Amino acid sequence: MRKYKTSVIPLALLVAATGVISFFMFQSSNVDGRVSIAGDVGLAASKYFSALDGRVVKNSDSSAPQVVAVMVDNFPDAKPQSGLSKAKIVYEVPMEGELTRFMAIYESNQDVSKVGPVRSARPYFLDWLQEYGQALYMHSGGSPVALKLIKSRNINDANEFYWGGYYWREEGRAAPHNLYTASKNWQEIINRKNINDGFYSTNSWKYARVVGKAAAGKINKEINILFDNNYIVAWKYDAKKLDYVRYVNGEKDLDNGSEIRARNILTQTVGVKVLDSEGRKEMTTIGNGEAKILRKGKLFSGTWEKKTLSGRTRFYVDKKEVVLLPGITWVEVVSKNTKIEIIN
Repeated sequence: MRKYKTSVIPLALLVAATGVISFFMFQSSNVDGRVSIAGDVGLAASKYFSALDGRVVKNSDSSAPQVVAVMVDNFPDAKPQSGLSKAKIVYEVPMEGELTRFMAIYESNQDVSKVGPVRSARPYFLDWLQEYGQALYMHSGGSPVALKLIKSRNINDANEFYWGGYYWREEGRAAPHNLYTASKNWQEIINRKNINDGFYSTNSWKYARVVGKAAAGKINKEINILFDNNYIVAWKYDAKKLDYVRYVNGEKDLDNGSEIRARNILTQTVGVKVLDSEGRKEMTTIGNGEAKILRKGKLFSGTWEKKTLSGRTRFYVDKKEVVLLPGITWVEVVSKNTKIEIIN
């Protein structure tokens, strides 16, 4: 093999080599800290991806994960929550009393030591749940309509009222804001119920195969969602990690000490109708409406559409389906009267 001295390597070759090295250094420095560098840099060359969040997985079996959905409390006495930062997808939805509640979506094989506080079911969450195949649904009771729907739709239900051994009450917090579960518990329930139908790519959102560089041009640094005068959610852009950090009422929203971050923020505007004196709501989950999509520091105005109960809610900009970044996604469900502020 012919040997070359460094001093005689052509300048163009040196420049090219430097560019390649710089590219990989840039990619590595902009990877979400909760994912291995190979998980993002190797996206384009990989064969298998999770249908749930677009991340690289080891084999085709892992591409269709078994899904677990957990109802998580957002009452002030429930803070700080546990396990939200590890969810693959989170829905935040208005509830009675101008509060919100979360439905956190996990892959069943995740290792999550504590999730909660766990709260009750509502019917509109069940409509989004139907998009995830034979998902396991973990909650503690529910509204009368929700409980009837769980039964009529044959949902893989793990109501704490009947599966209490797979939950625990934590001392130091007042009930009902002290109920928790964990991944080892839901894995046992899945085995007992013999659930083996995963979430397939046919129902997946579209995910990019390359994370790429930070967006050029004007950056939308922050989005503020005014659910109520006393409850304002902000997502602030972190250009180094290409994701967003969650704040509530001006303070960083911590999940048992961990920051809550997301690669994609989707706002979904739905019709909301108050049903009774308790403030229970009816929401238009099947149909279409306005949406805002945030990824890599850019805001796009678009639409959402869900054609059938089991069909996926899809998001569009200029009539083309949105391509999300692989990683965590939060869906912020809002009414037509909810004020949304964009800070550049």
